[in-house]
Amino acid sequence: MEISIRNTFVFTLLAGSTLLLSCGRTATSSEKTHFTHADSLTETFLTFQDTLLHSWNLLAKDEHEKLDALEKALHGLIRLSAAEPTQIASLHNRLDQLKQIHITQKSLSNPYVVEEYDFASSSLISEVLSLMETNTKILSDHELVDLMDKIKLTDQQIEIFRISYDSIASEFNSFIEKNKPYLKDVDHNNLEKRPIFNVANK
Repeated sequence: MEISIRNTFVFTLLAGSTLLLSCGRTATSSEKTHFTHADSLTETFLTFQDTLLHSWNLLAKDEHEKLDALEKALHGLIRLSAAEPTQIASLHNRLDQLKQIHITQKSLSNPYVVEEYDFASSSLISEVLSLMETNTKILSDHELVDLMDKIKLTDQQIEIFRISYDSIASEFNSFIEKNKPYLKDVDHNNLEKRPIFNVANK
């Protein structure tokens, strides 16, 4: 009887020790899992940052190439005397204004800036191309014809790049909304949602 009681006590002691050790391992495992999850979120955040920057740079590069092609087209119109000097001067002035109101990731939050830029860009492109397409001298100049094609192509690509940027920014915004409380090691200023062009709703 005494042996049975002793065995029961030993068994209970071992079971209790095993349970305590198990709880200790569970806590450690839980802490490790939590750390790994937070680390993974931070890595995902940084990947989003890089992808957004790359997408924006593609868009900015295309905008720059469009404006550069417009500048060269205006010089071509002057070279071939394809328009009145006052008209060329007016178009040049509008191009300079367009460069001043170019869209940034910060100004994108103001829809009026985007509307103003798009209207100024569209009307300028329309007038420059109209002058070029109705002039036989220009149509026989391969360099200027290539510029016309580049203006059209870059203008079309801009909408594609905007759609791509909007898609990435929207995913980023959803990620921030869901995981912001867990991104404690990230600069708070970088955790703001990104404004989008909202191309899909235009």
